[in-house]
Amino acid sequence: MKDGVLYYEATTSRLRVMREGCSIIRKEKLPKPVVLVDTREKDPLPLRANHPNWIKAERRVTLKTGDYSIEGMESFLALERKSLADLVACTVTYRQRFLASCARLSGFVWKAILVEATFEDVKGGIARYIPSDVHPNSICGTLDAIEAKYGIPVIYASTVRDLATERAASWLSKHFTYWWLEQHGHGRVLIDADGL
Repeated sequence: MKDGVLYYEATTSRLRVMREGCSIIRKEKLPKPVVLVDTREKDPLPLRANHPNWIKAERRVTLKTGDYSIEGMESFLALERKSLADLVACTVTYRQRFLASCARLSGFVWKAILVEATFEDVKGGIARYIPSDVHPNSICGTLDAIEAKYGIPVIYASTVRDLATERAASWLSKHFTYWWLEQHGHGRVLIDADGL
């Protein structure tokens, strides 16, 4: 519970990977990903600590693009993380540097910008994060333009750190699992019965 709101806890089980009604995780020795965390991340999300069922380990490295990647996938997967305060700074003060980073990020096969706020948070202009001379529509418009121009999905998560962490861990682990399955001849499918 946070601020009087009840949130459902994340699952403590592994991702479901099924073939013909049976889990193949143990049979195929499907590993959990090792998340690479950029050394410039001042307060990294506790991915492994909060989600040991999805994340094997974290390792600090210098990433050229993004804040998070996965060992073995560094050249084609990147997740850029933005707190609401950082997002405001990047869309206003450090705009050119942020856009250059987005241009680099666009070259990755799987990429996203994880915003540690909901769309409602941004549109509501949370006073302590968004100065009065910055209109929330300019922030949202910038993110929409980045998504349209560069093909980078924007994931609005939450200002609740545990929820933002869960969102990042889920995104990273699912991309890794699909990639691993495909690389090992199992196709890009988690559950064969429904094709997902």
